[in-house]
Amino acid sequence: MSTKKREYIPKNKTNGQVKGRRKIWVENVKFLTLAEYDQLRATIKAASRPELVNRNLLMIAIALNNGLRASDVVTLRVGHVLNKTKTRVIEQKTGKAKTLFWNNCLAEIINYLNDLDYHDENDYLFPGNQDGHFSVHGFYEMLQRMARKTDNPQLAAKLGTHSFRKTFGRQLYKKGVNVEIISQLFNHSSERNTRHYLGIEQEDLDKVVQNFKFE
Repeated sequence: MSTKKREYIPKNKTNGQVKGRRKIWVENVKFLTLAEYDQLRATIKAASRPELVNRNLLMIAIALNNGLRASDVVTLRVGHVLNKTKTRVIEQKTGKAKTLFWNNCLAEIINYLNDLDYHDENDYLFPGNQDGHFSVHGFYEMLQRMARKTDNPQLAAKLGTHSFRKTFGRQLYKKGVNVEIISQLFNHSSERNTRHYLGIEQEDLDKVVQNFKFE
């Protein structure tokens, strides 16, 4: 009797959730290189509907420069960024406070607010049909559409809403920021979770073995 090979399913509570017409696994979502981020920005400028260019650019700029989850990006209010250099929010997932800084995406904020028809500071920064704000799913679909229009056929396969958060952490790590500090910025429960999330846990283990010689 033949036995059917069991498919390996990574142990992650968000694995297998439906994203558009297919399932996406968290393990497939990778950090972006500078060249890939530049490709994505250029494609957003060229391929987005004119009225959505500044919105799309601001969403990825905020996600990348603050290491934010998509759920925290889409629920921002106008008052969080209007005439501000920084603001404090409560993370949707963890319920913990986090300070966001706008100096690295100030130009994108100004360009977008000039286009946005808002009534007061309590309006959602990215309005949409999900409880009044743009949805995480909509954010993901936008990224996938733009990635498929780049000259990089591999980008769509690796790109997800977590890519910017992972890129933020990887860049900090690359610049020599201690993993403990990155873990605190991410509000992770342990440094090991941060290492695994950023894909540096296995890299560190490999370096130990690679540089070992019994003598």
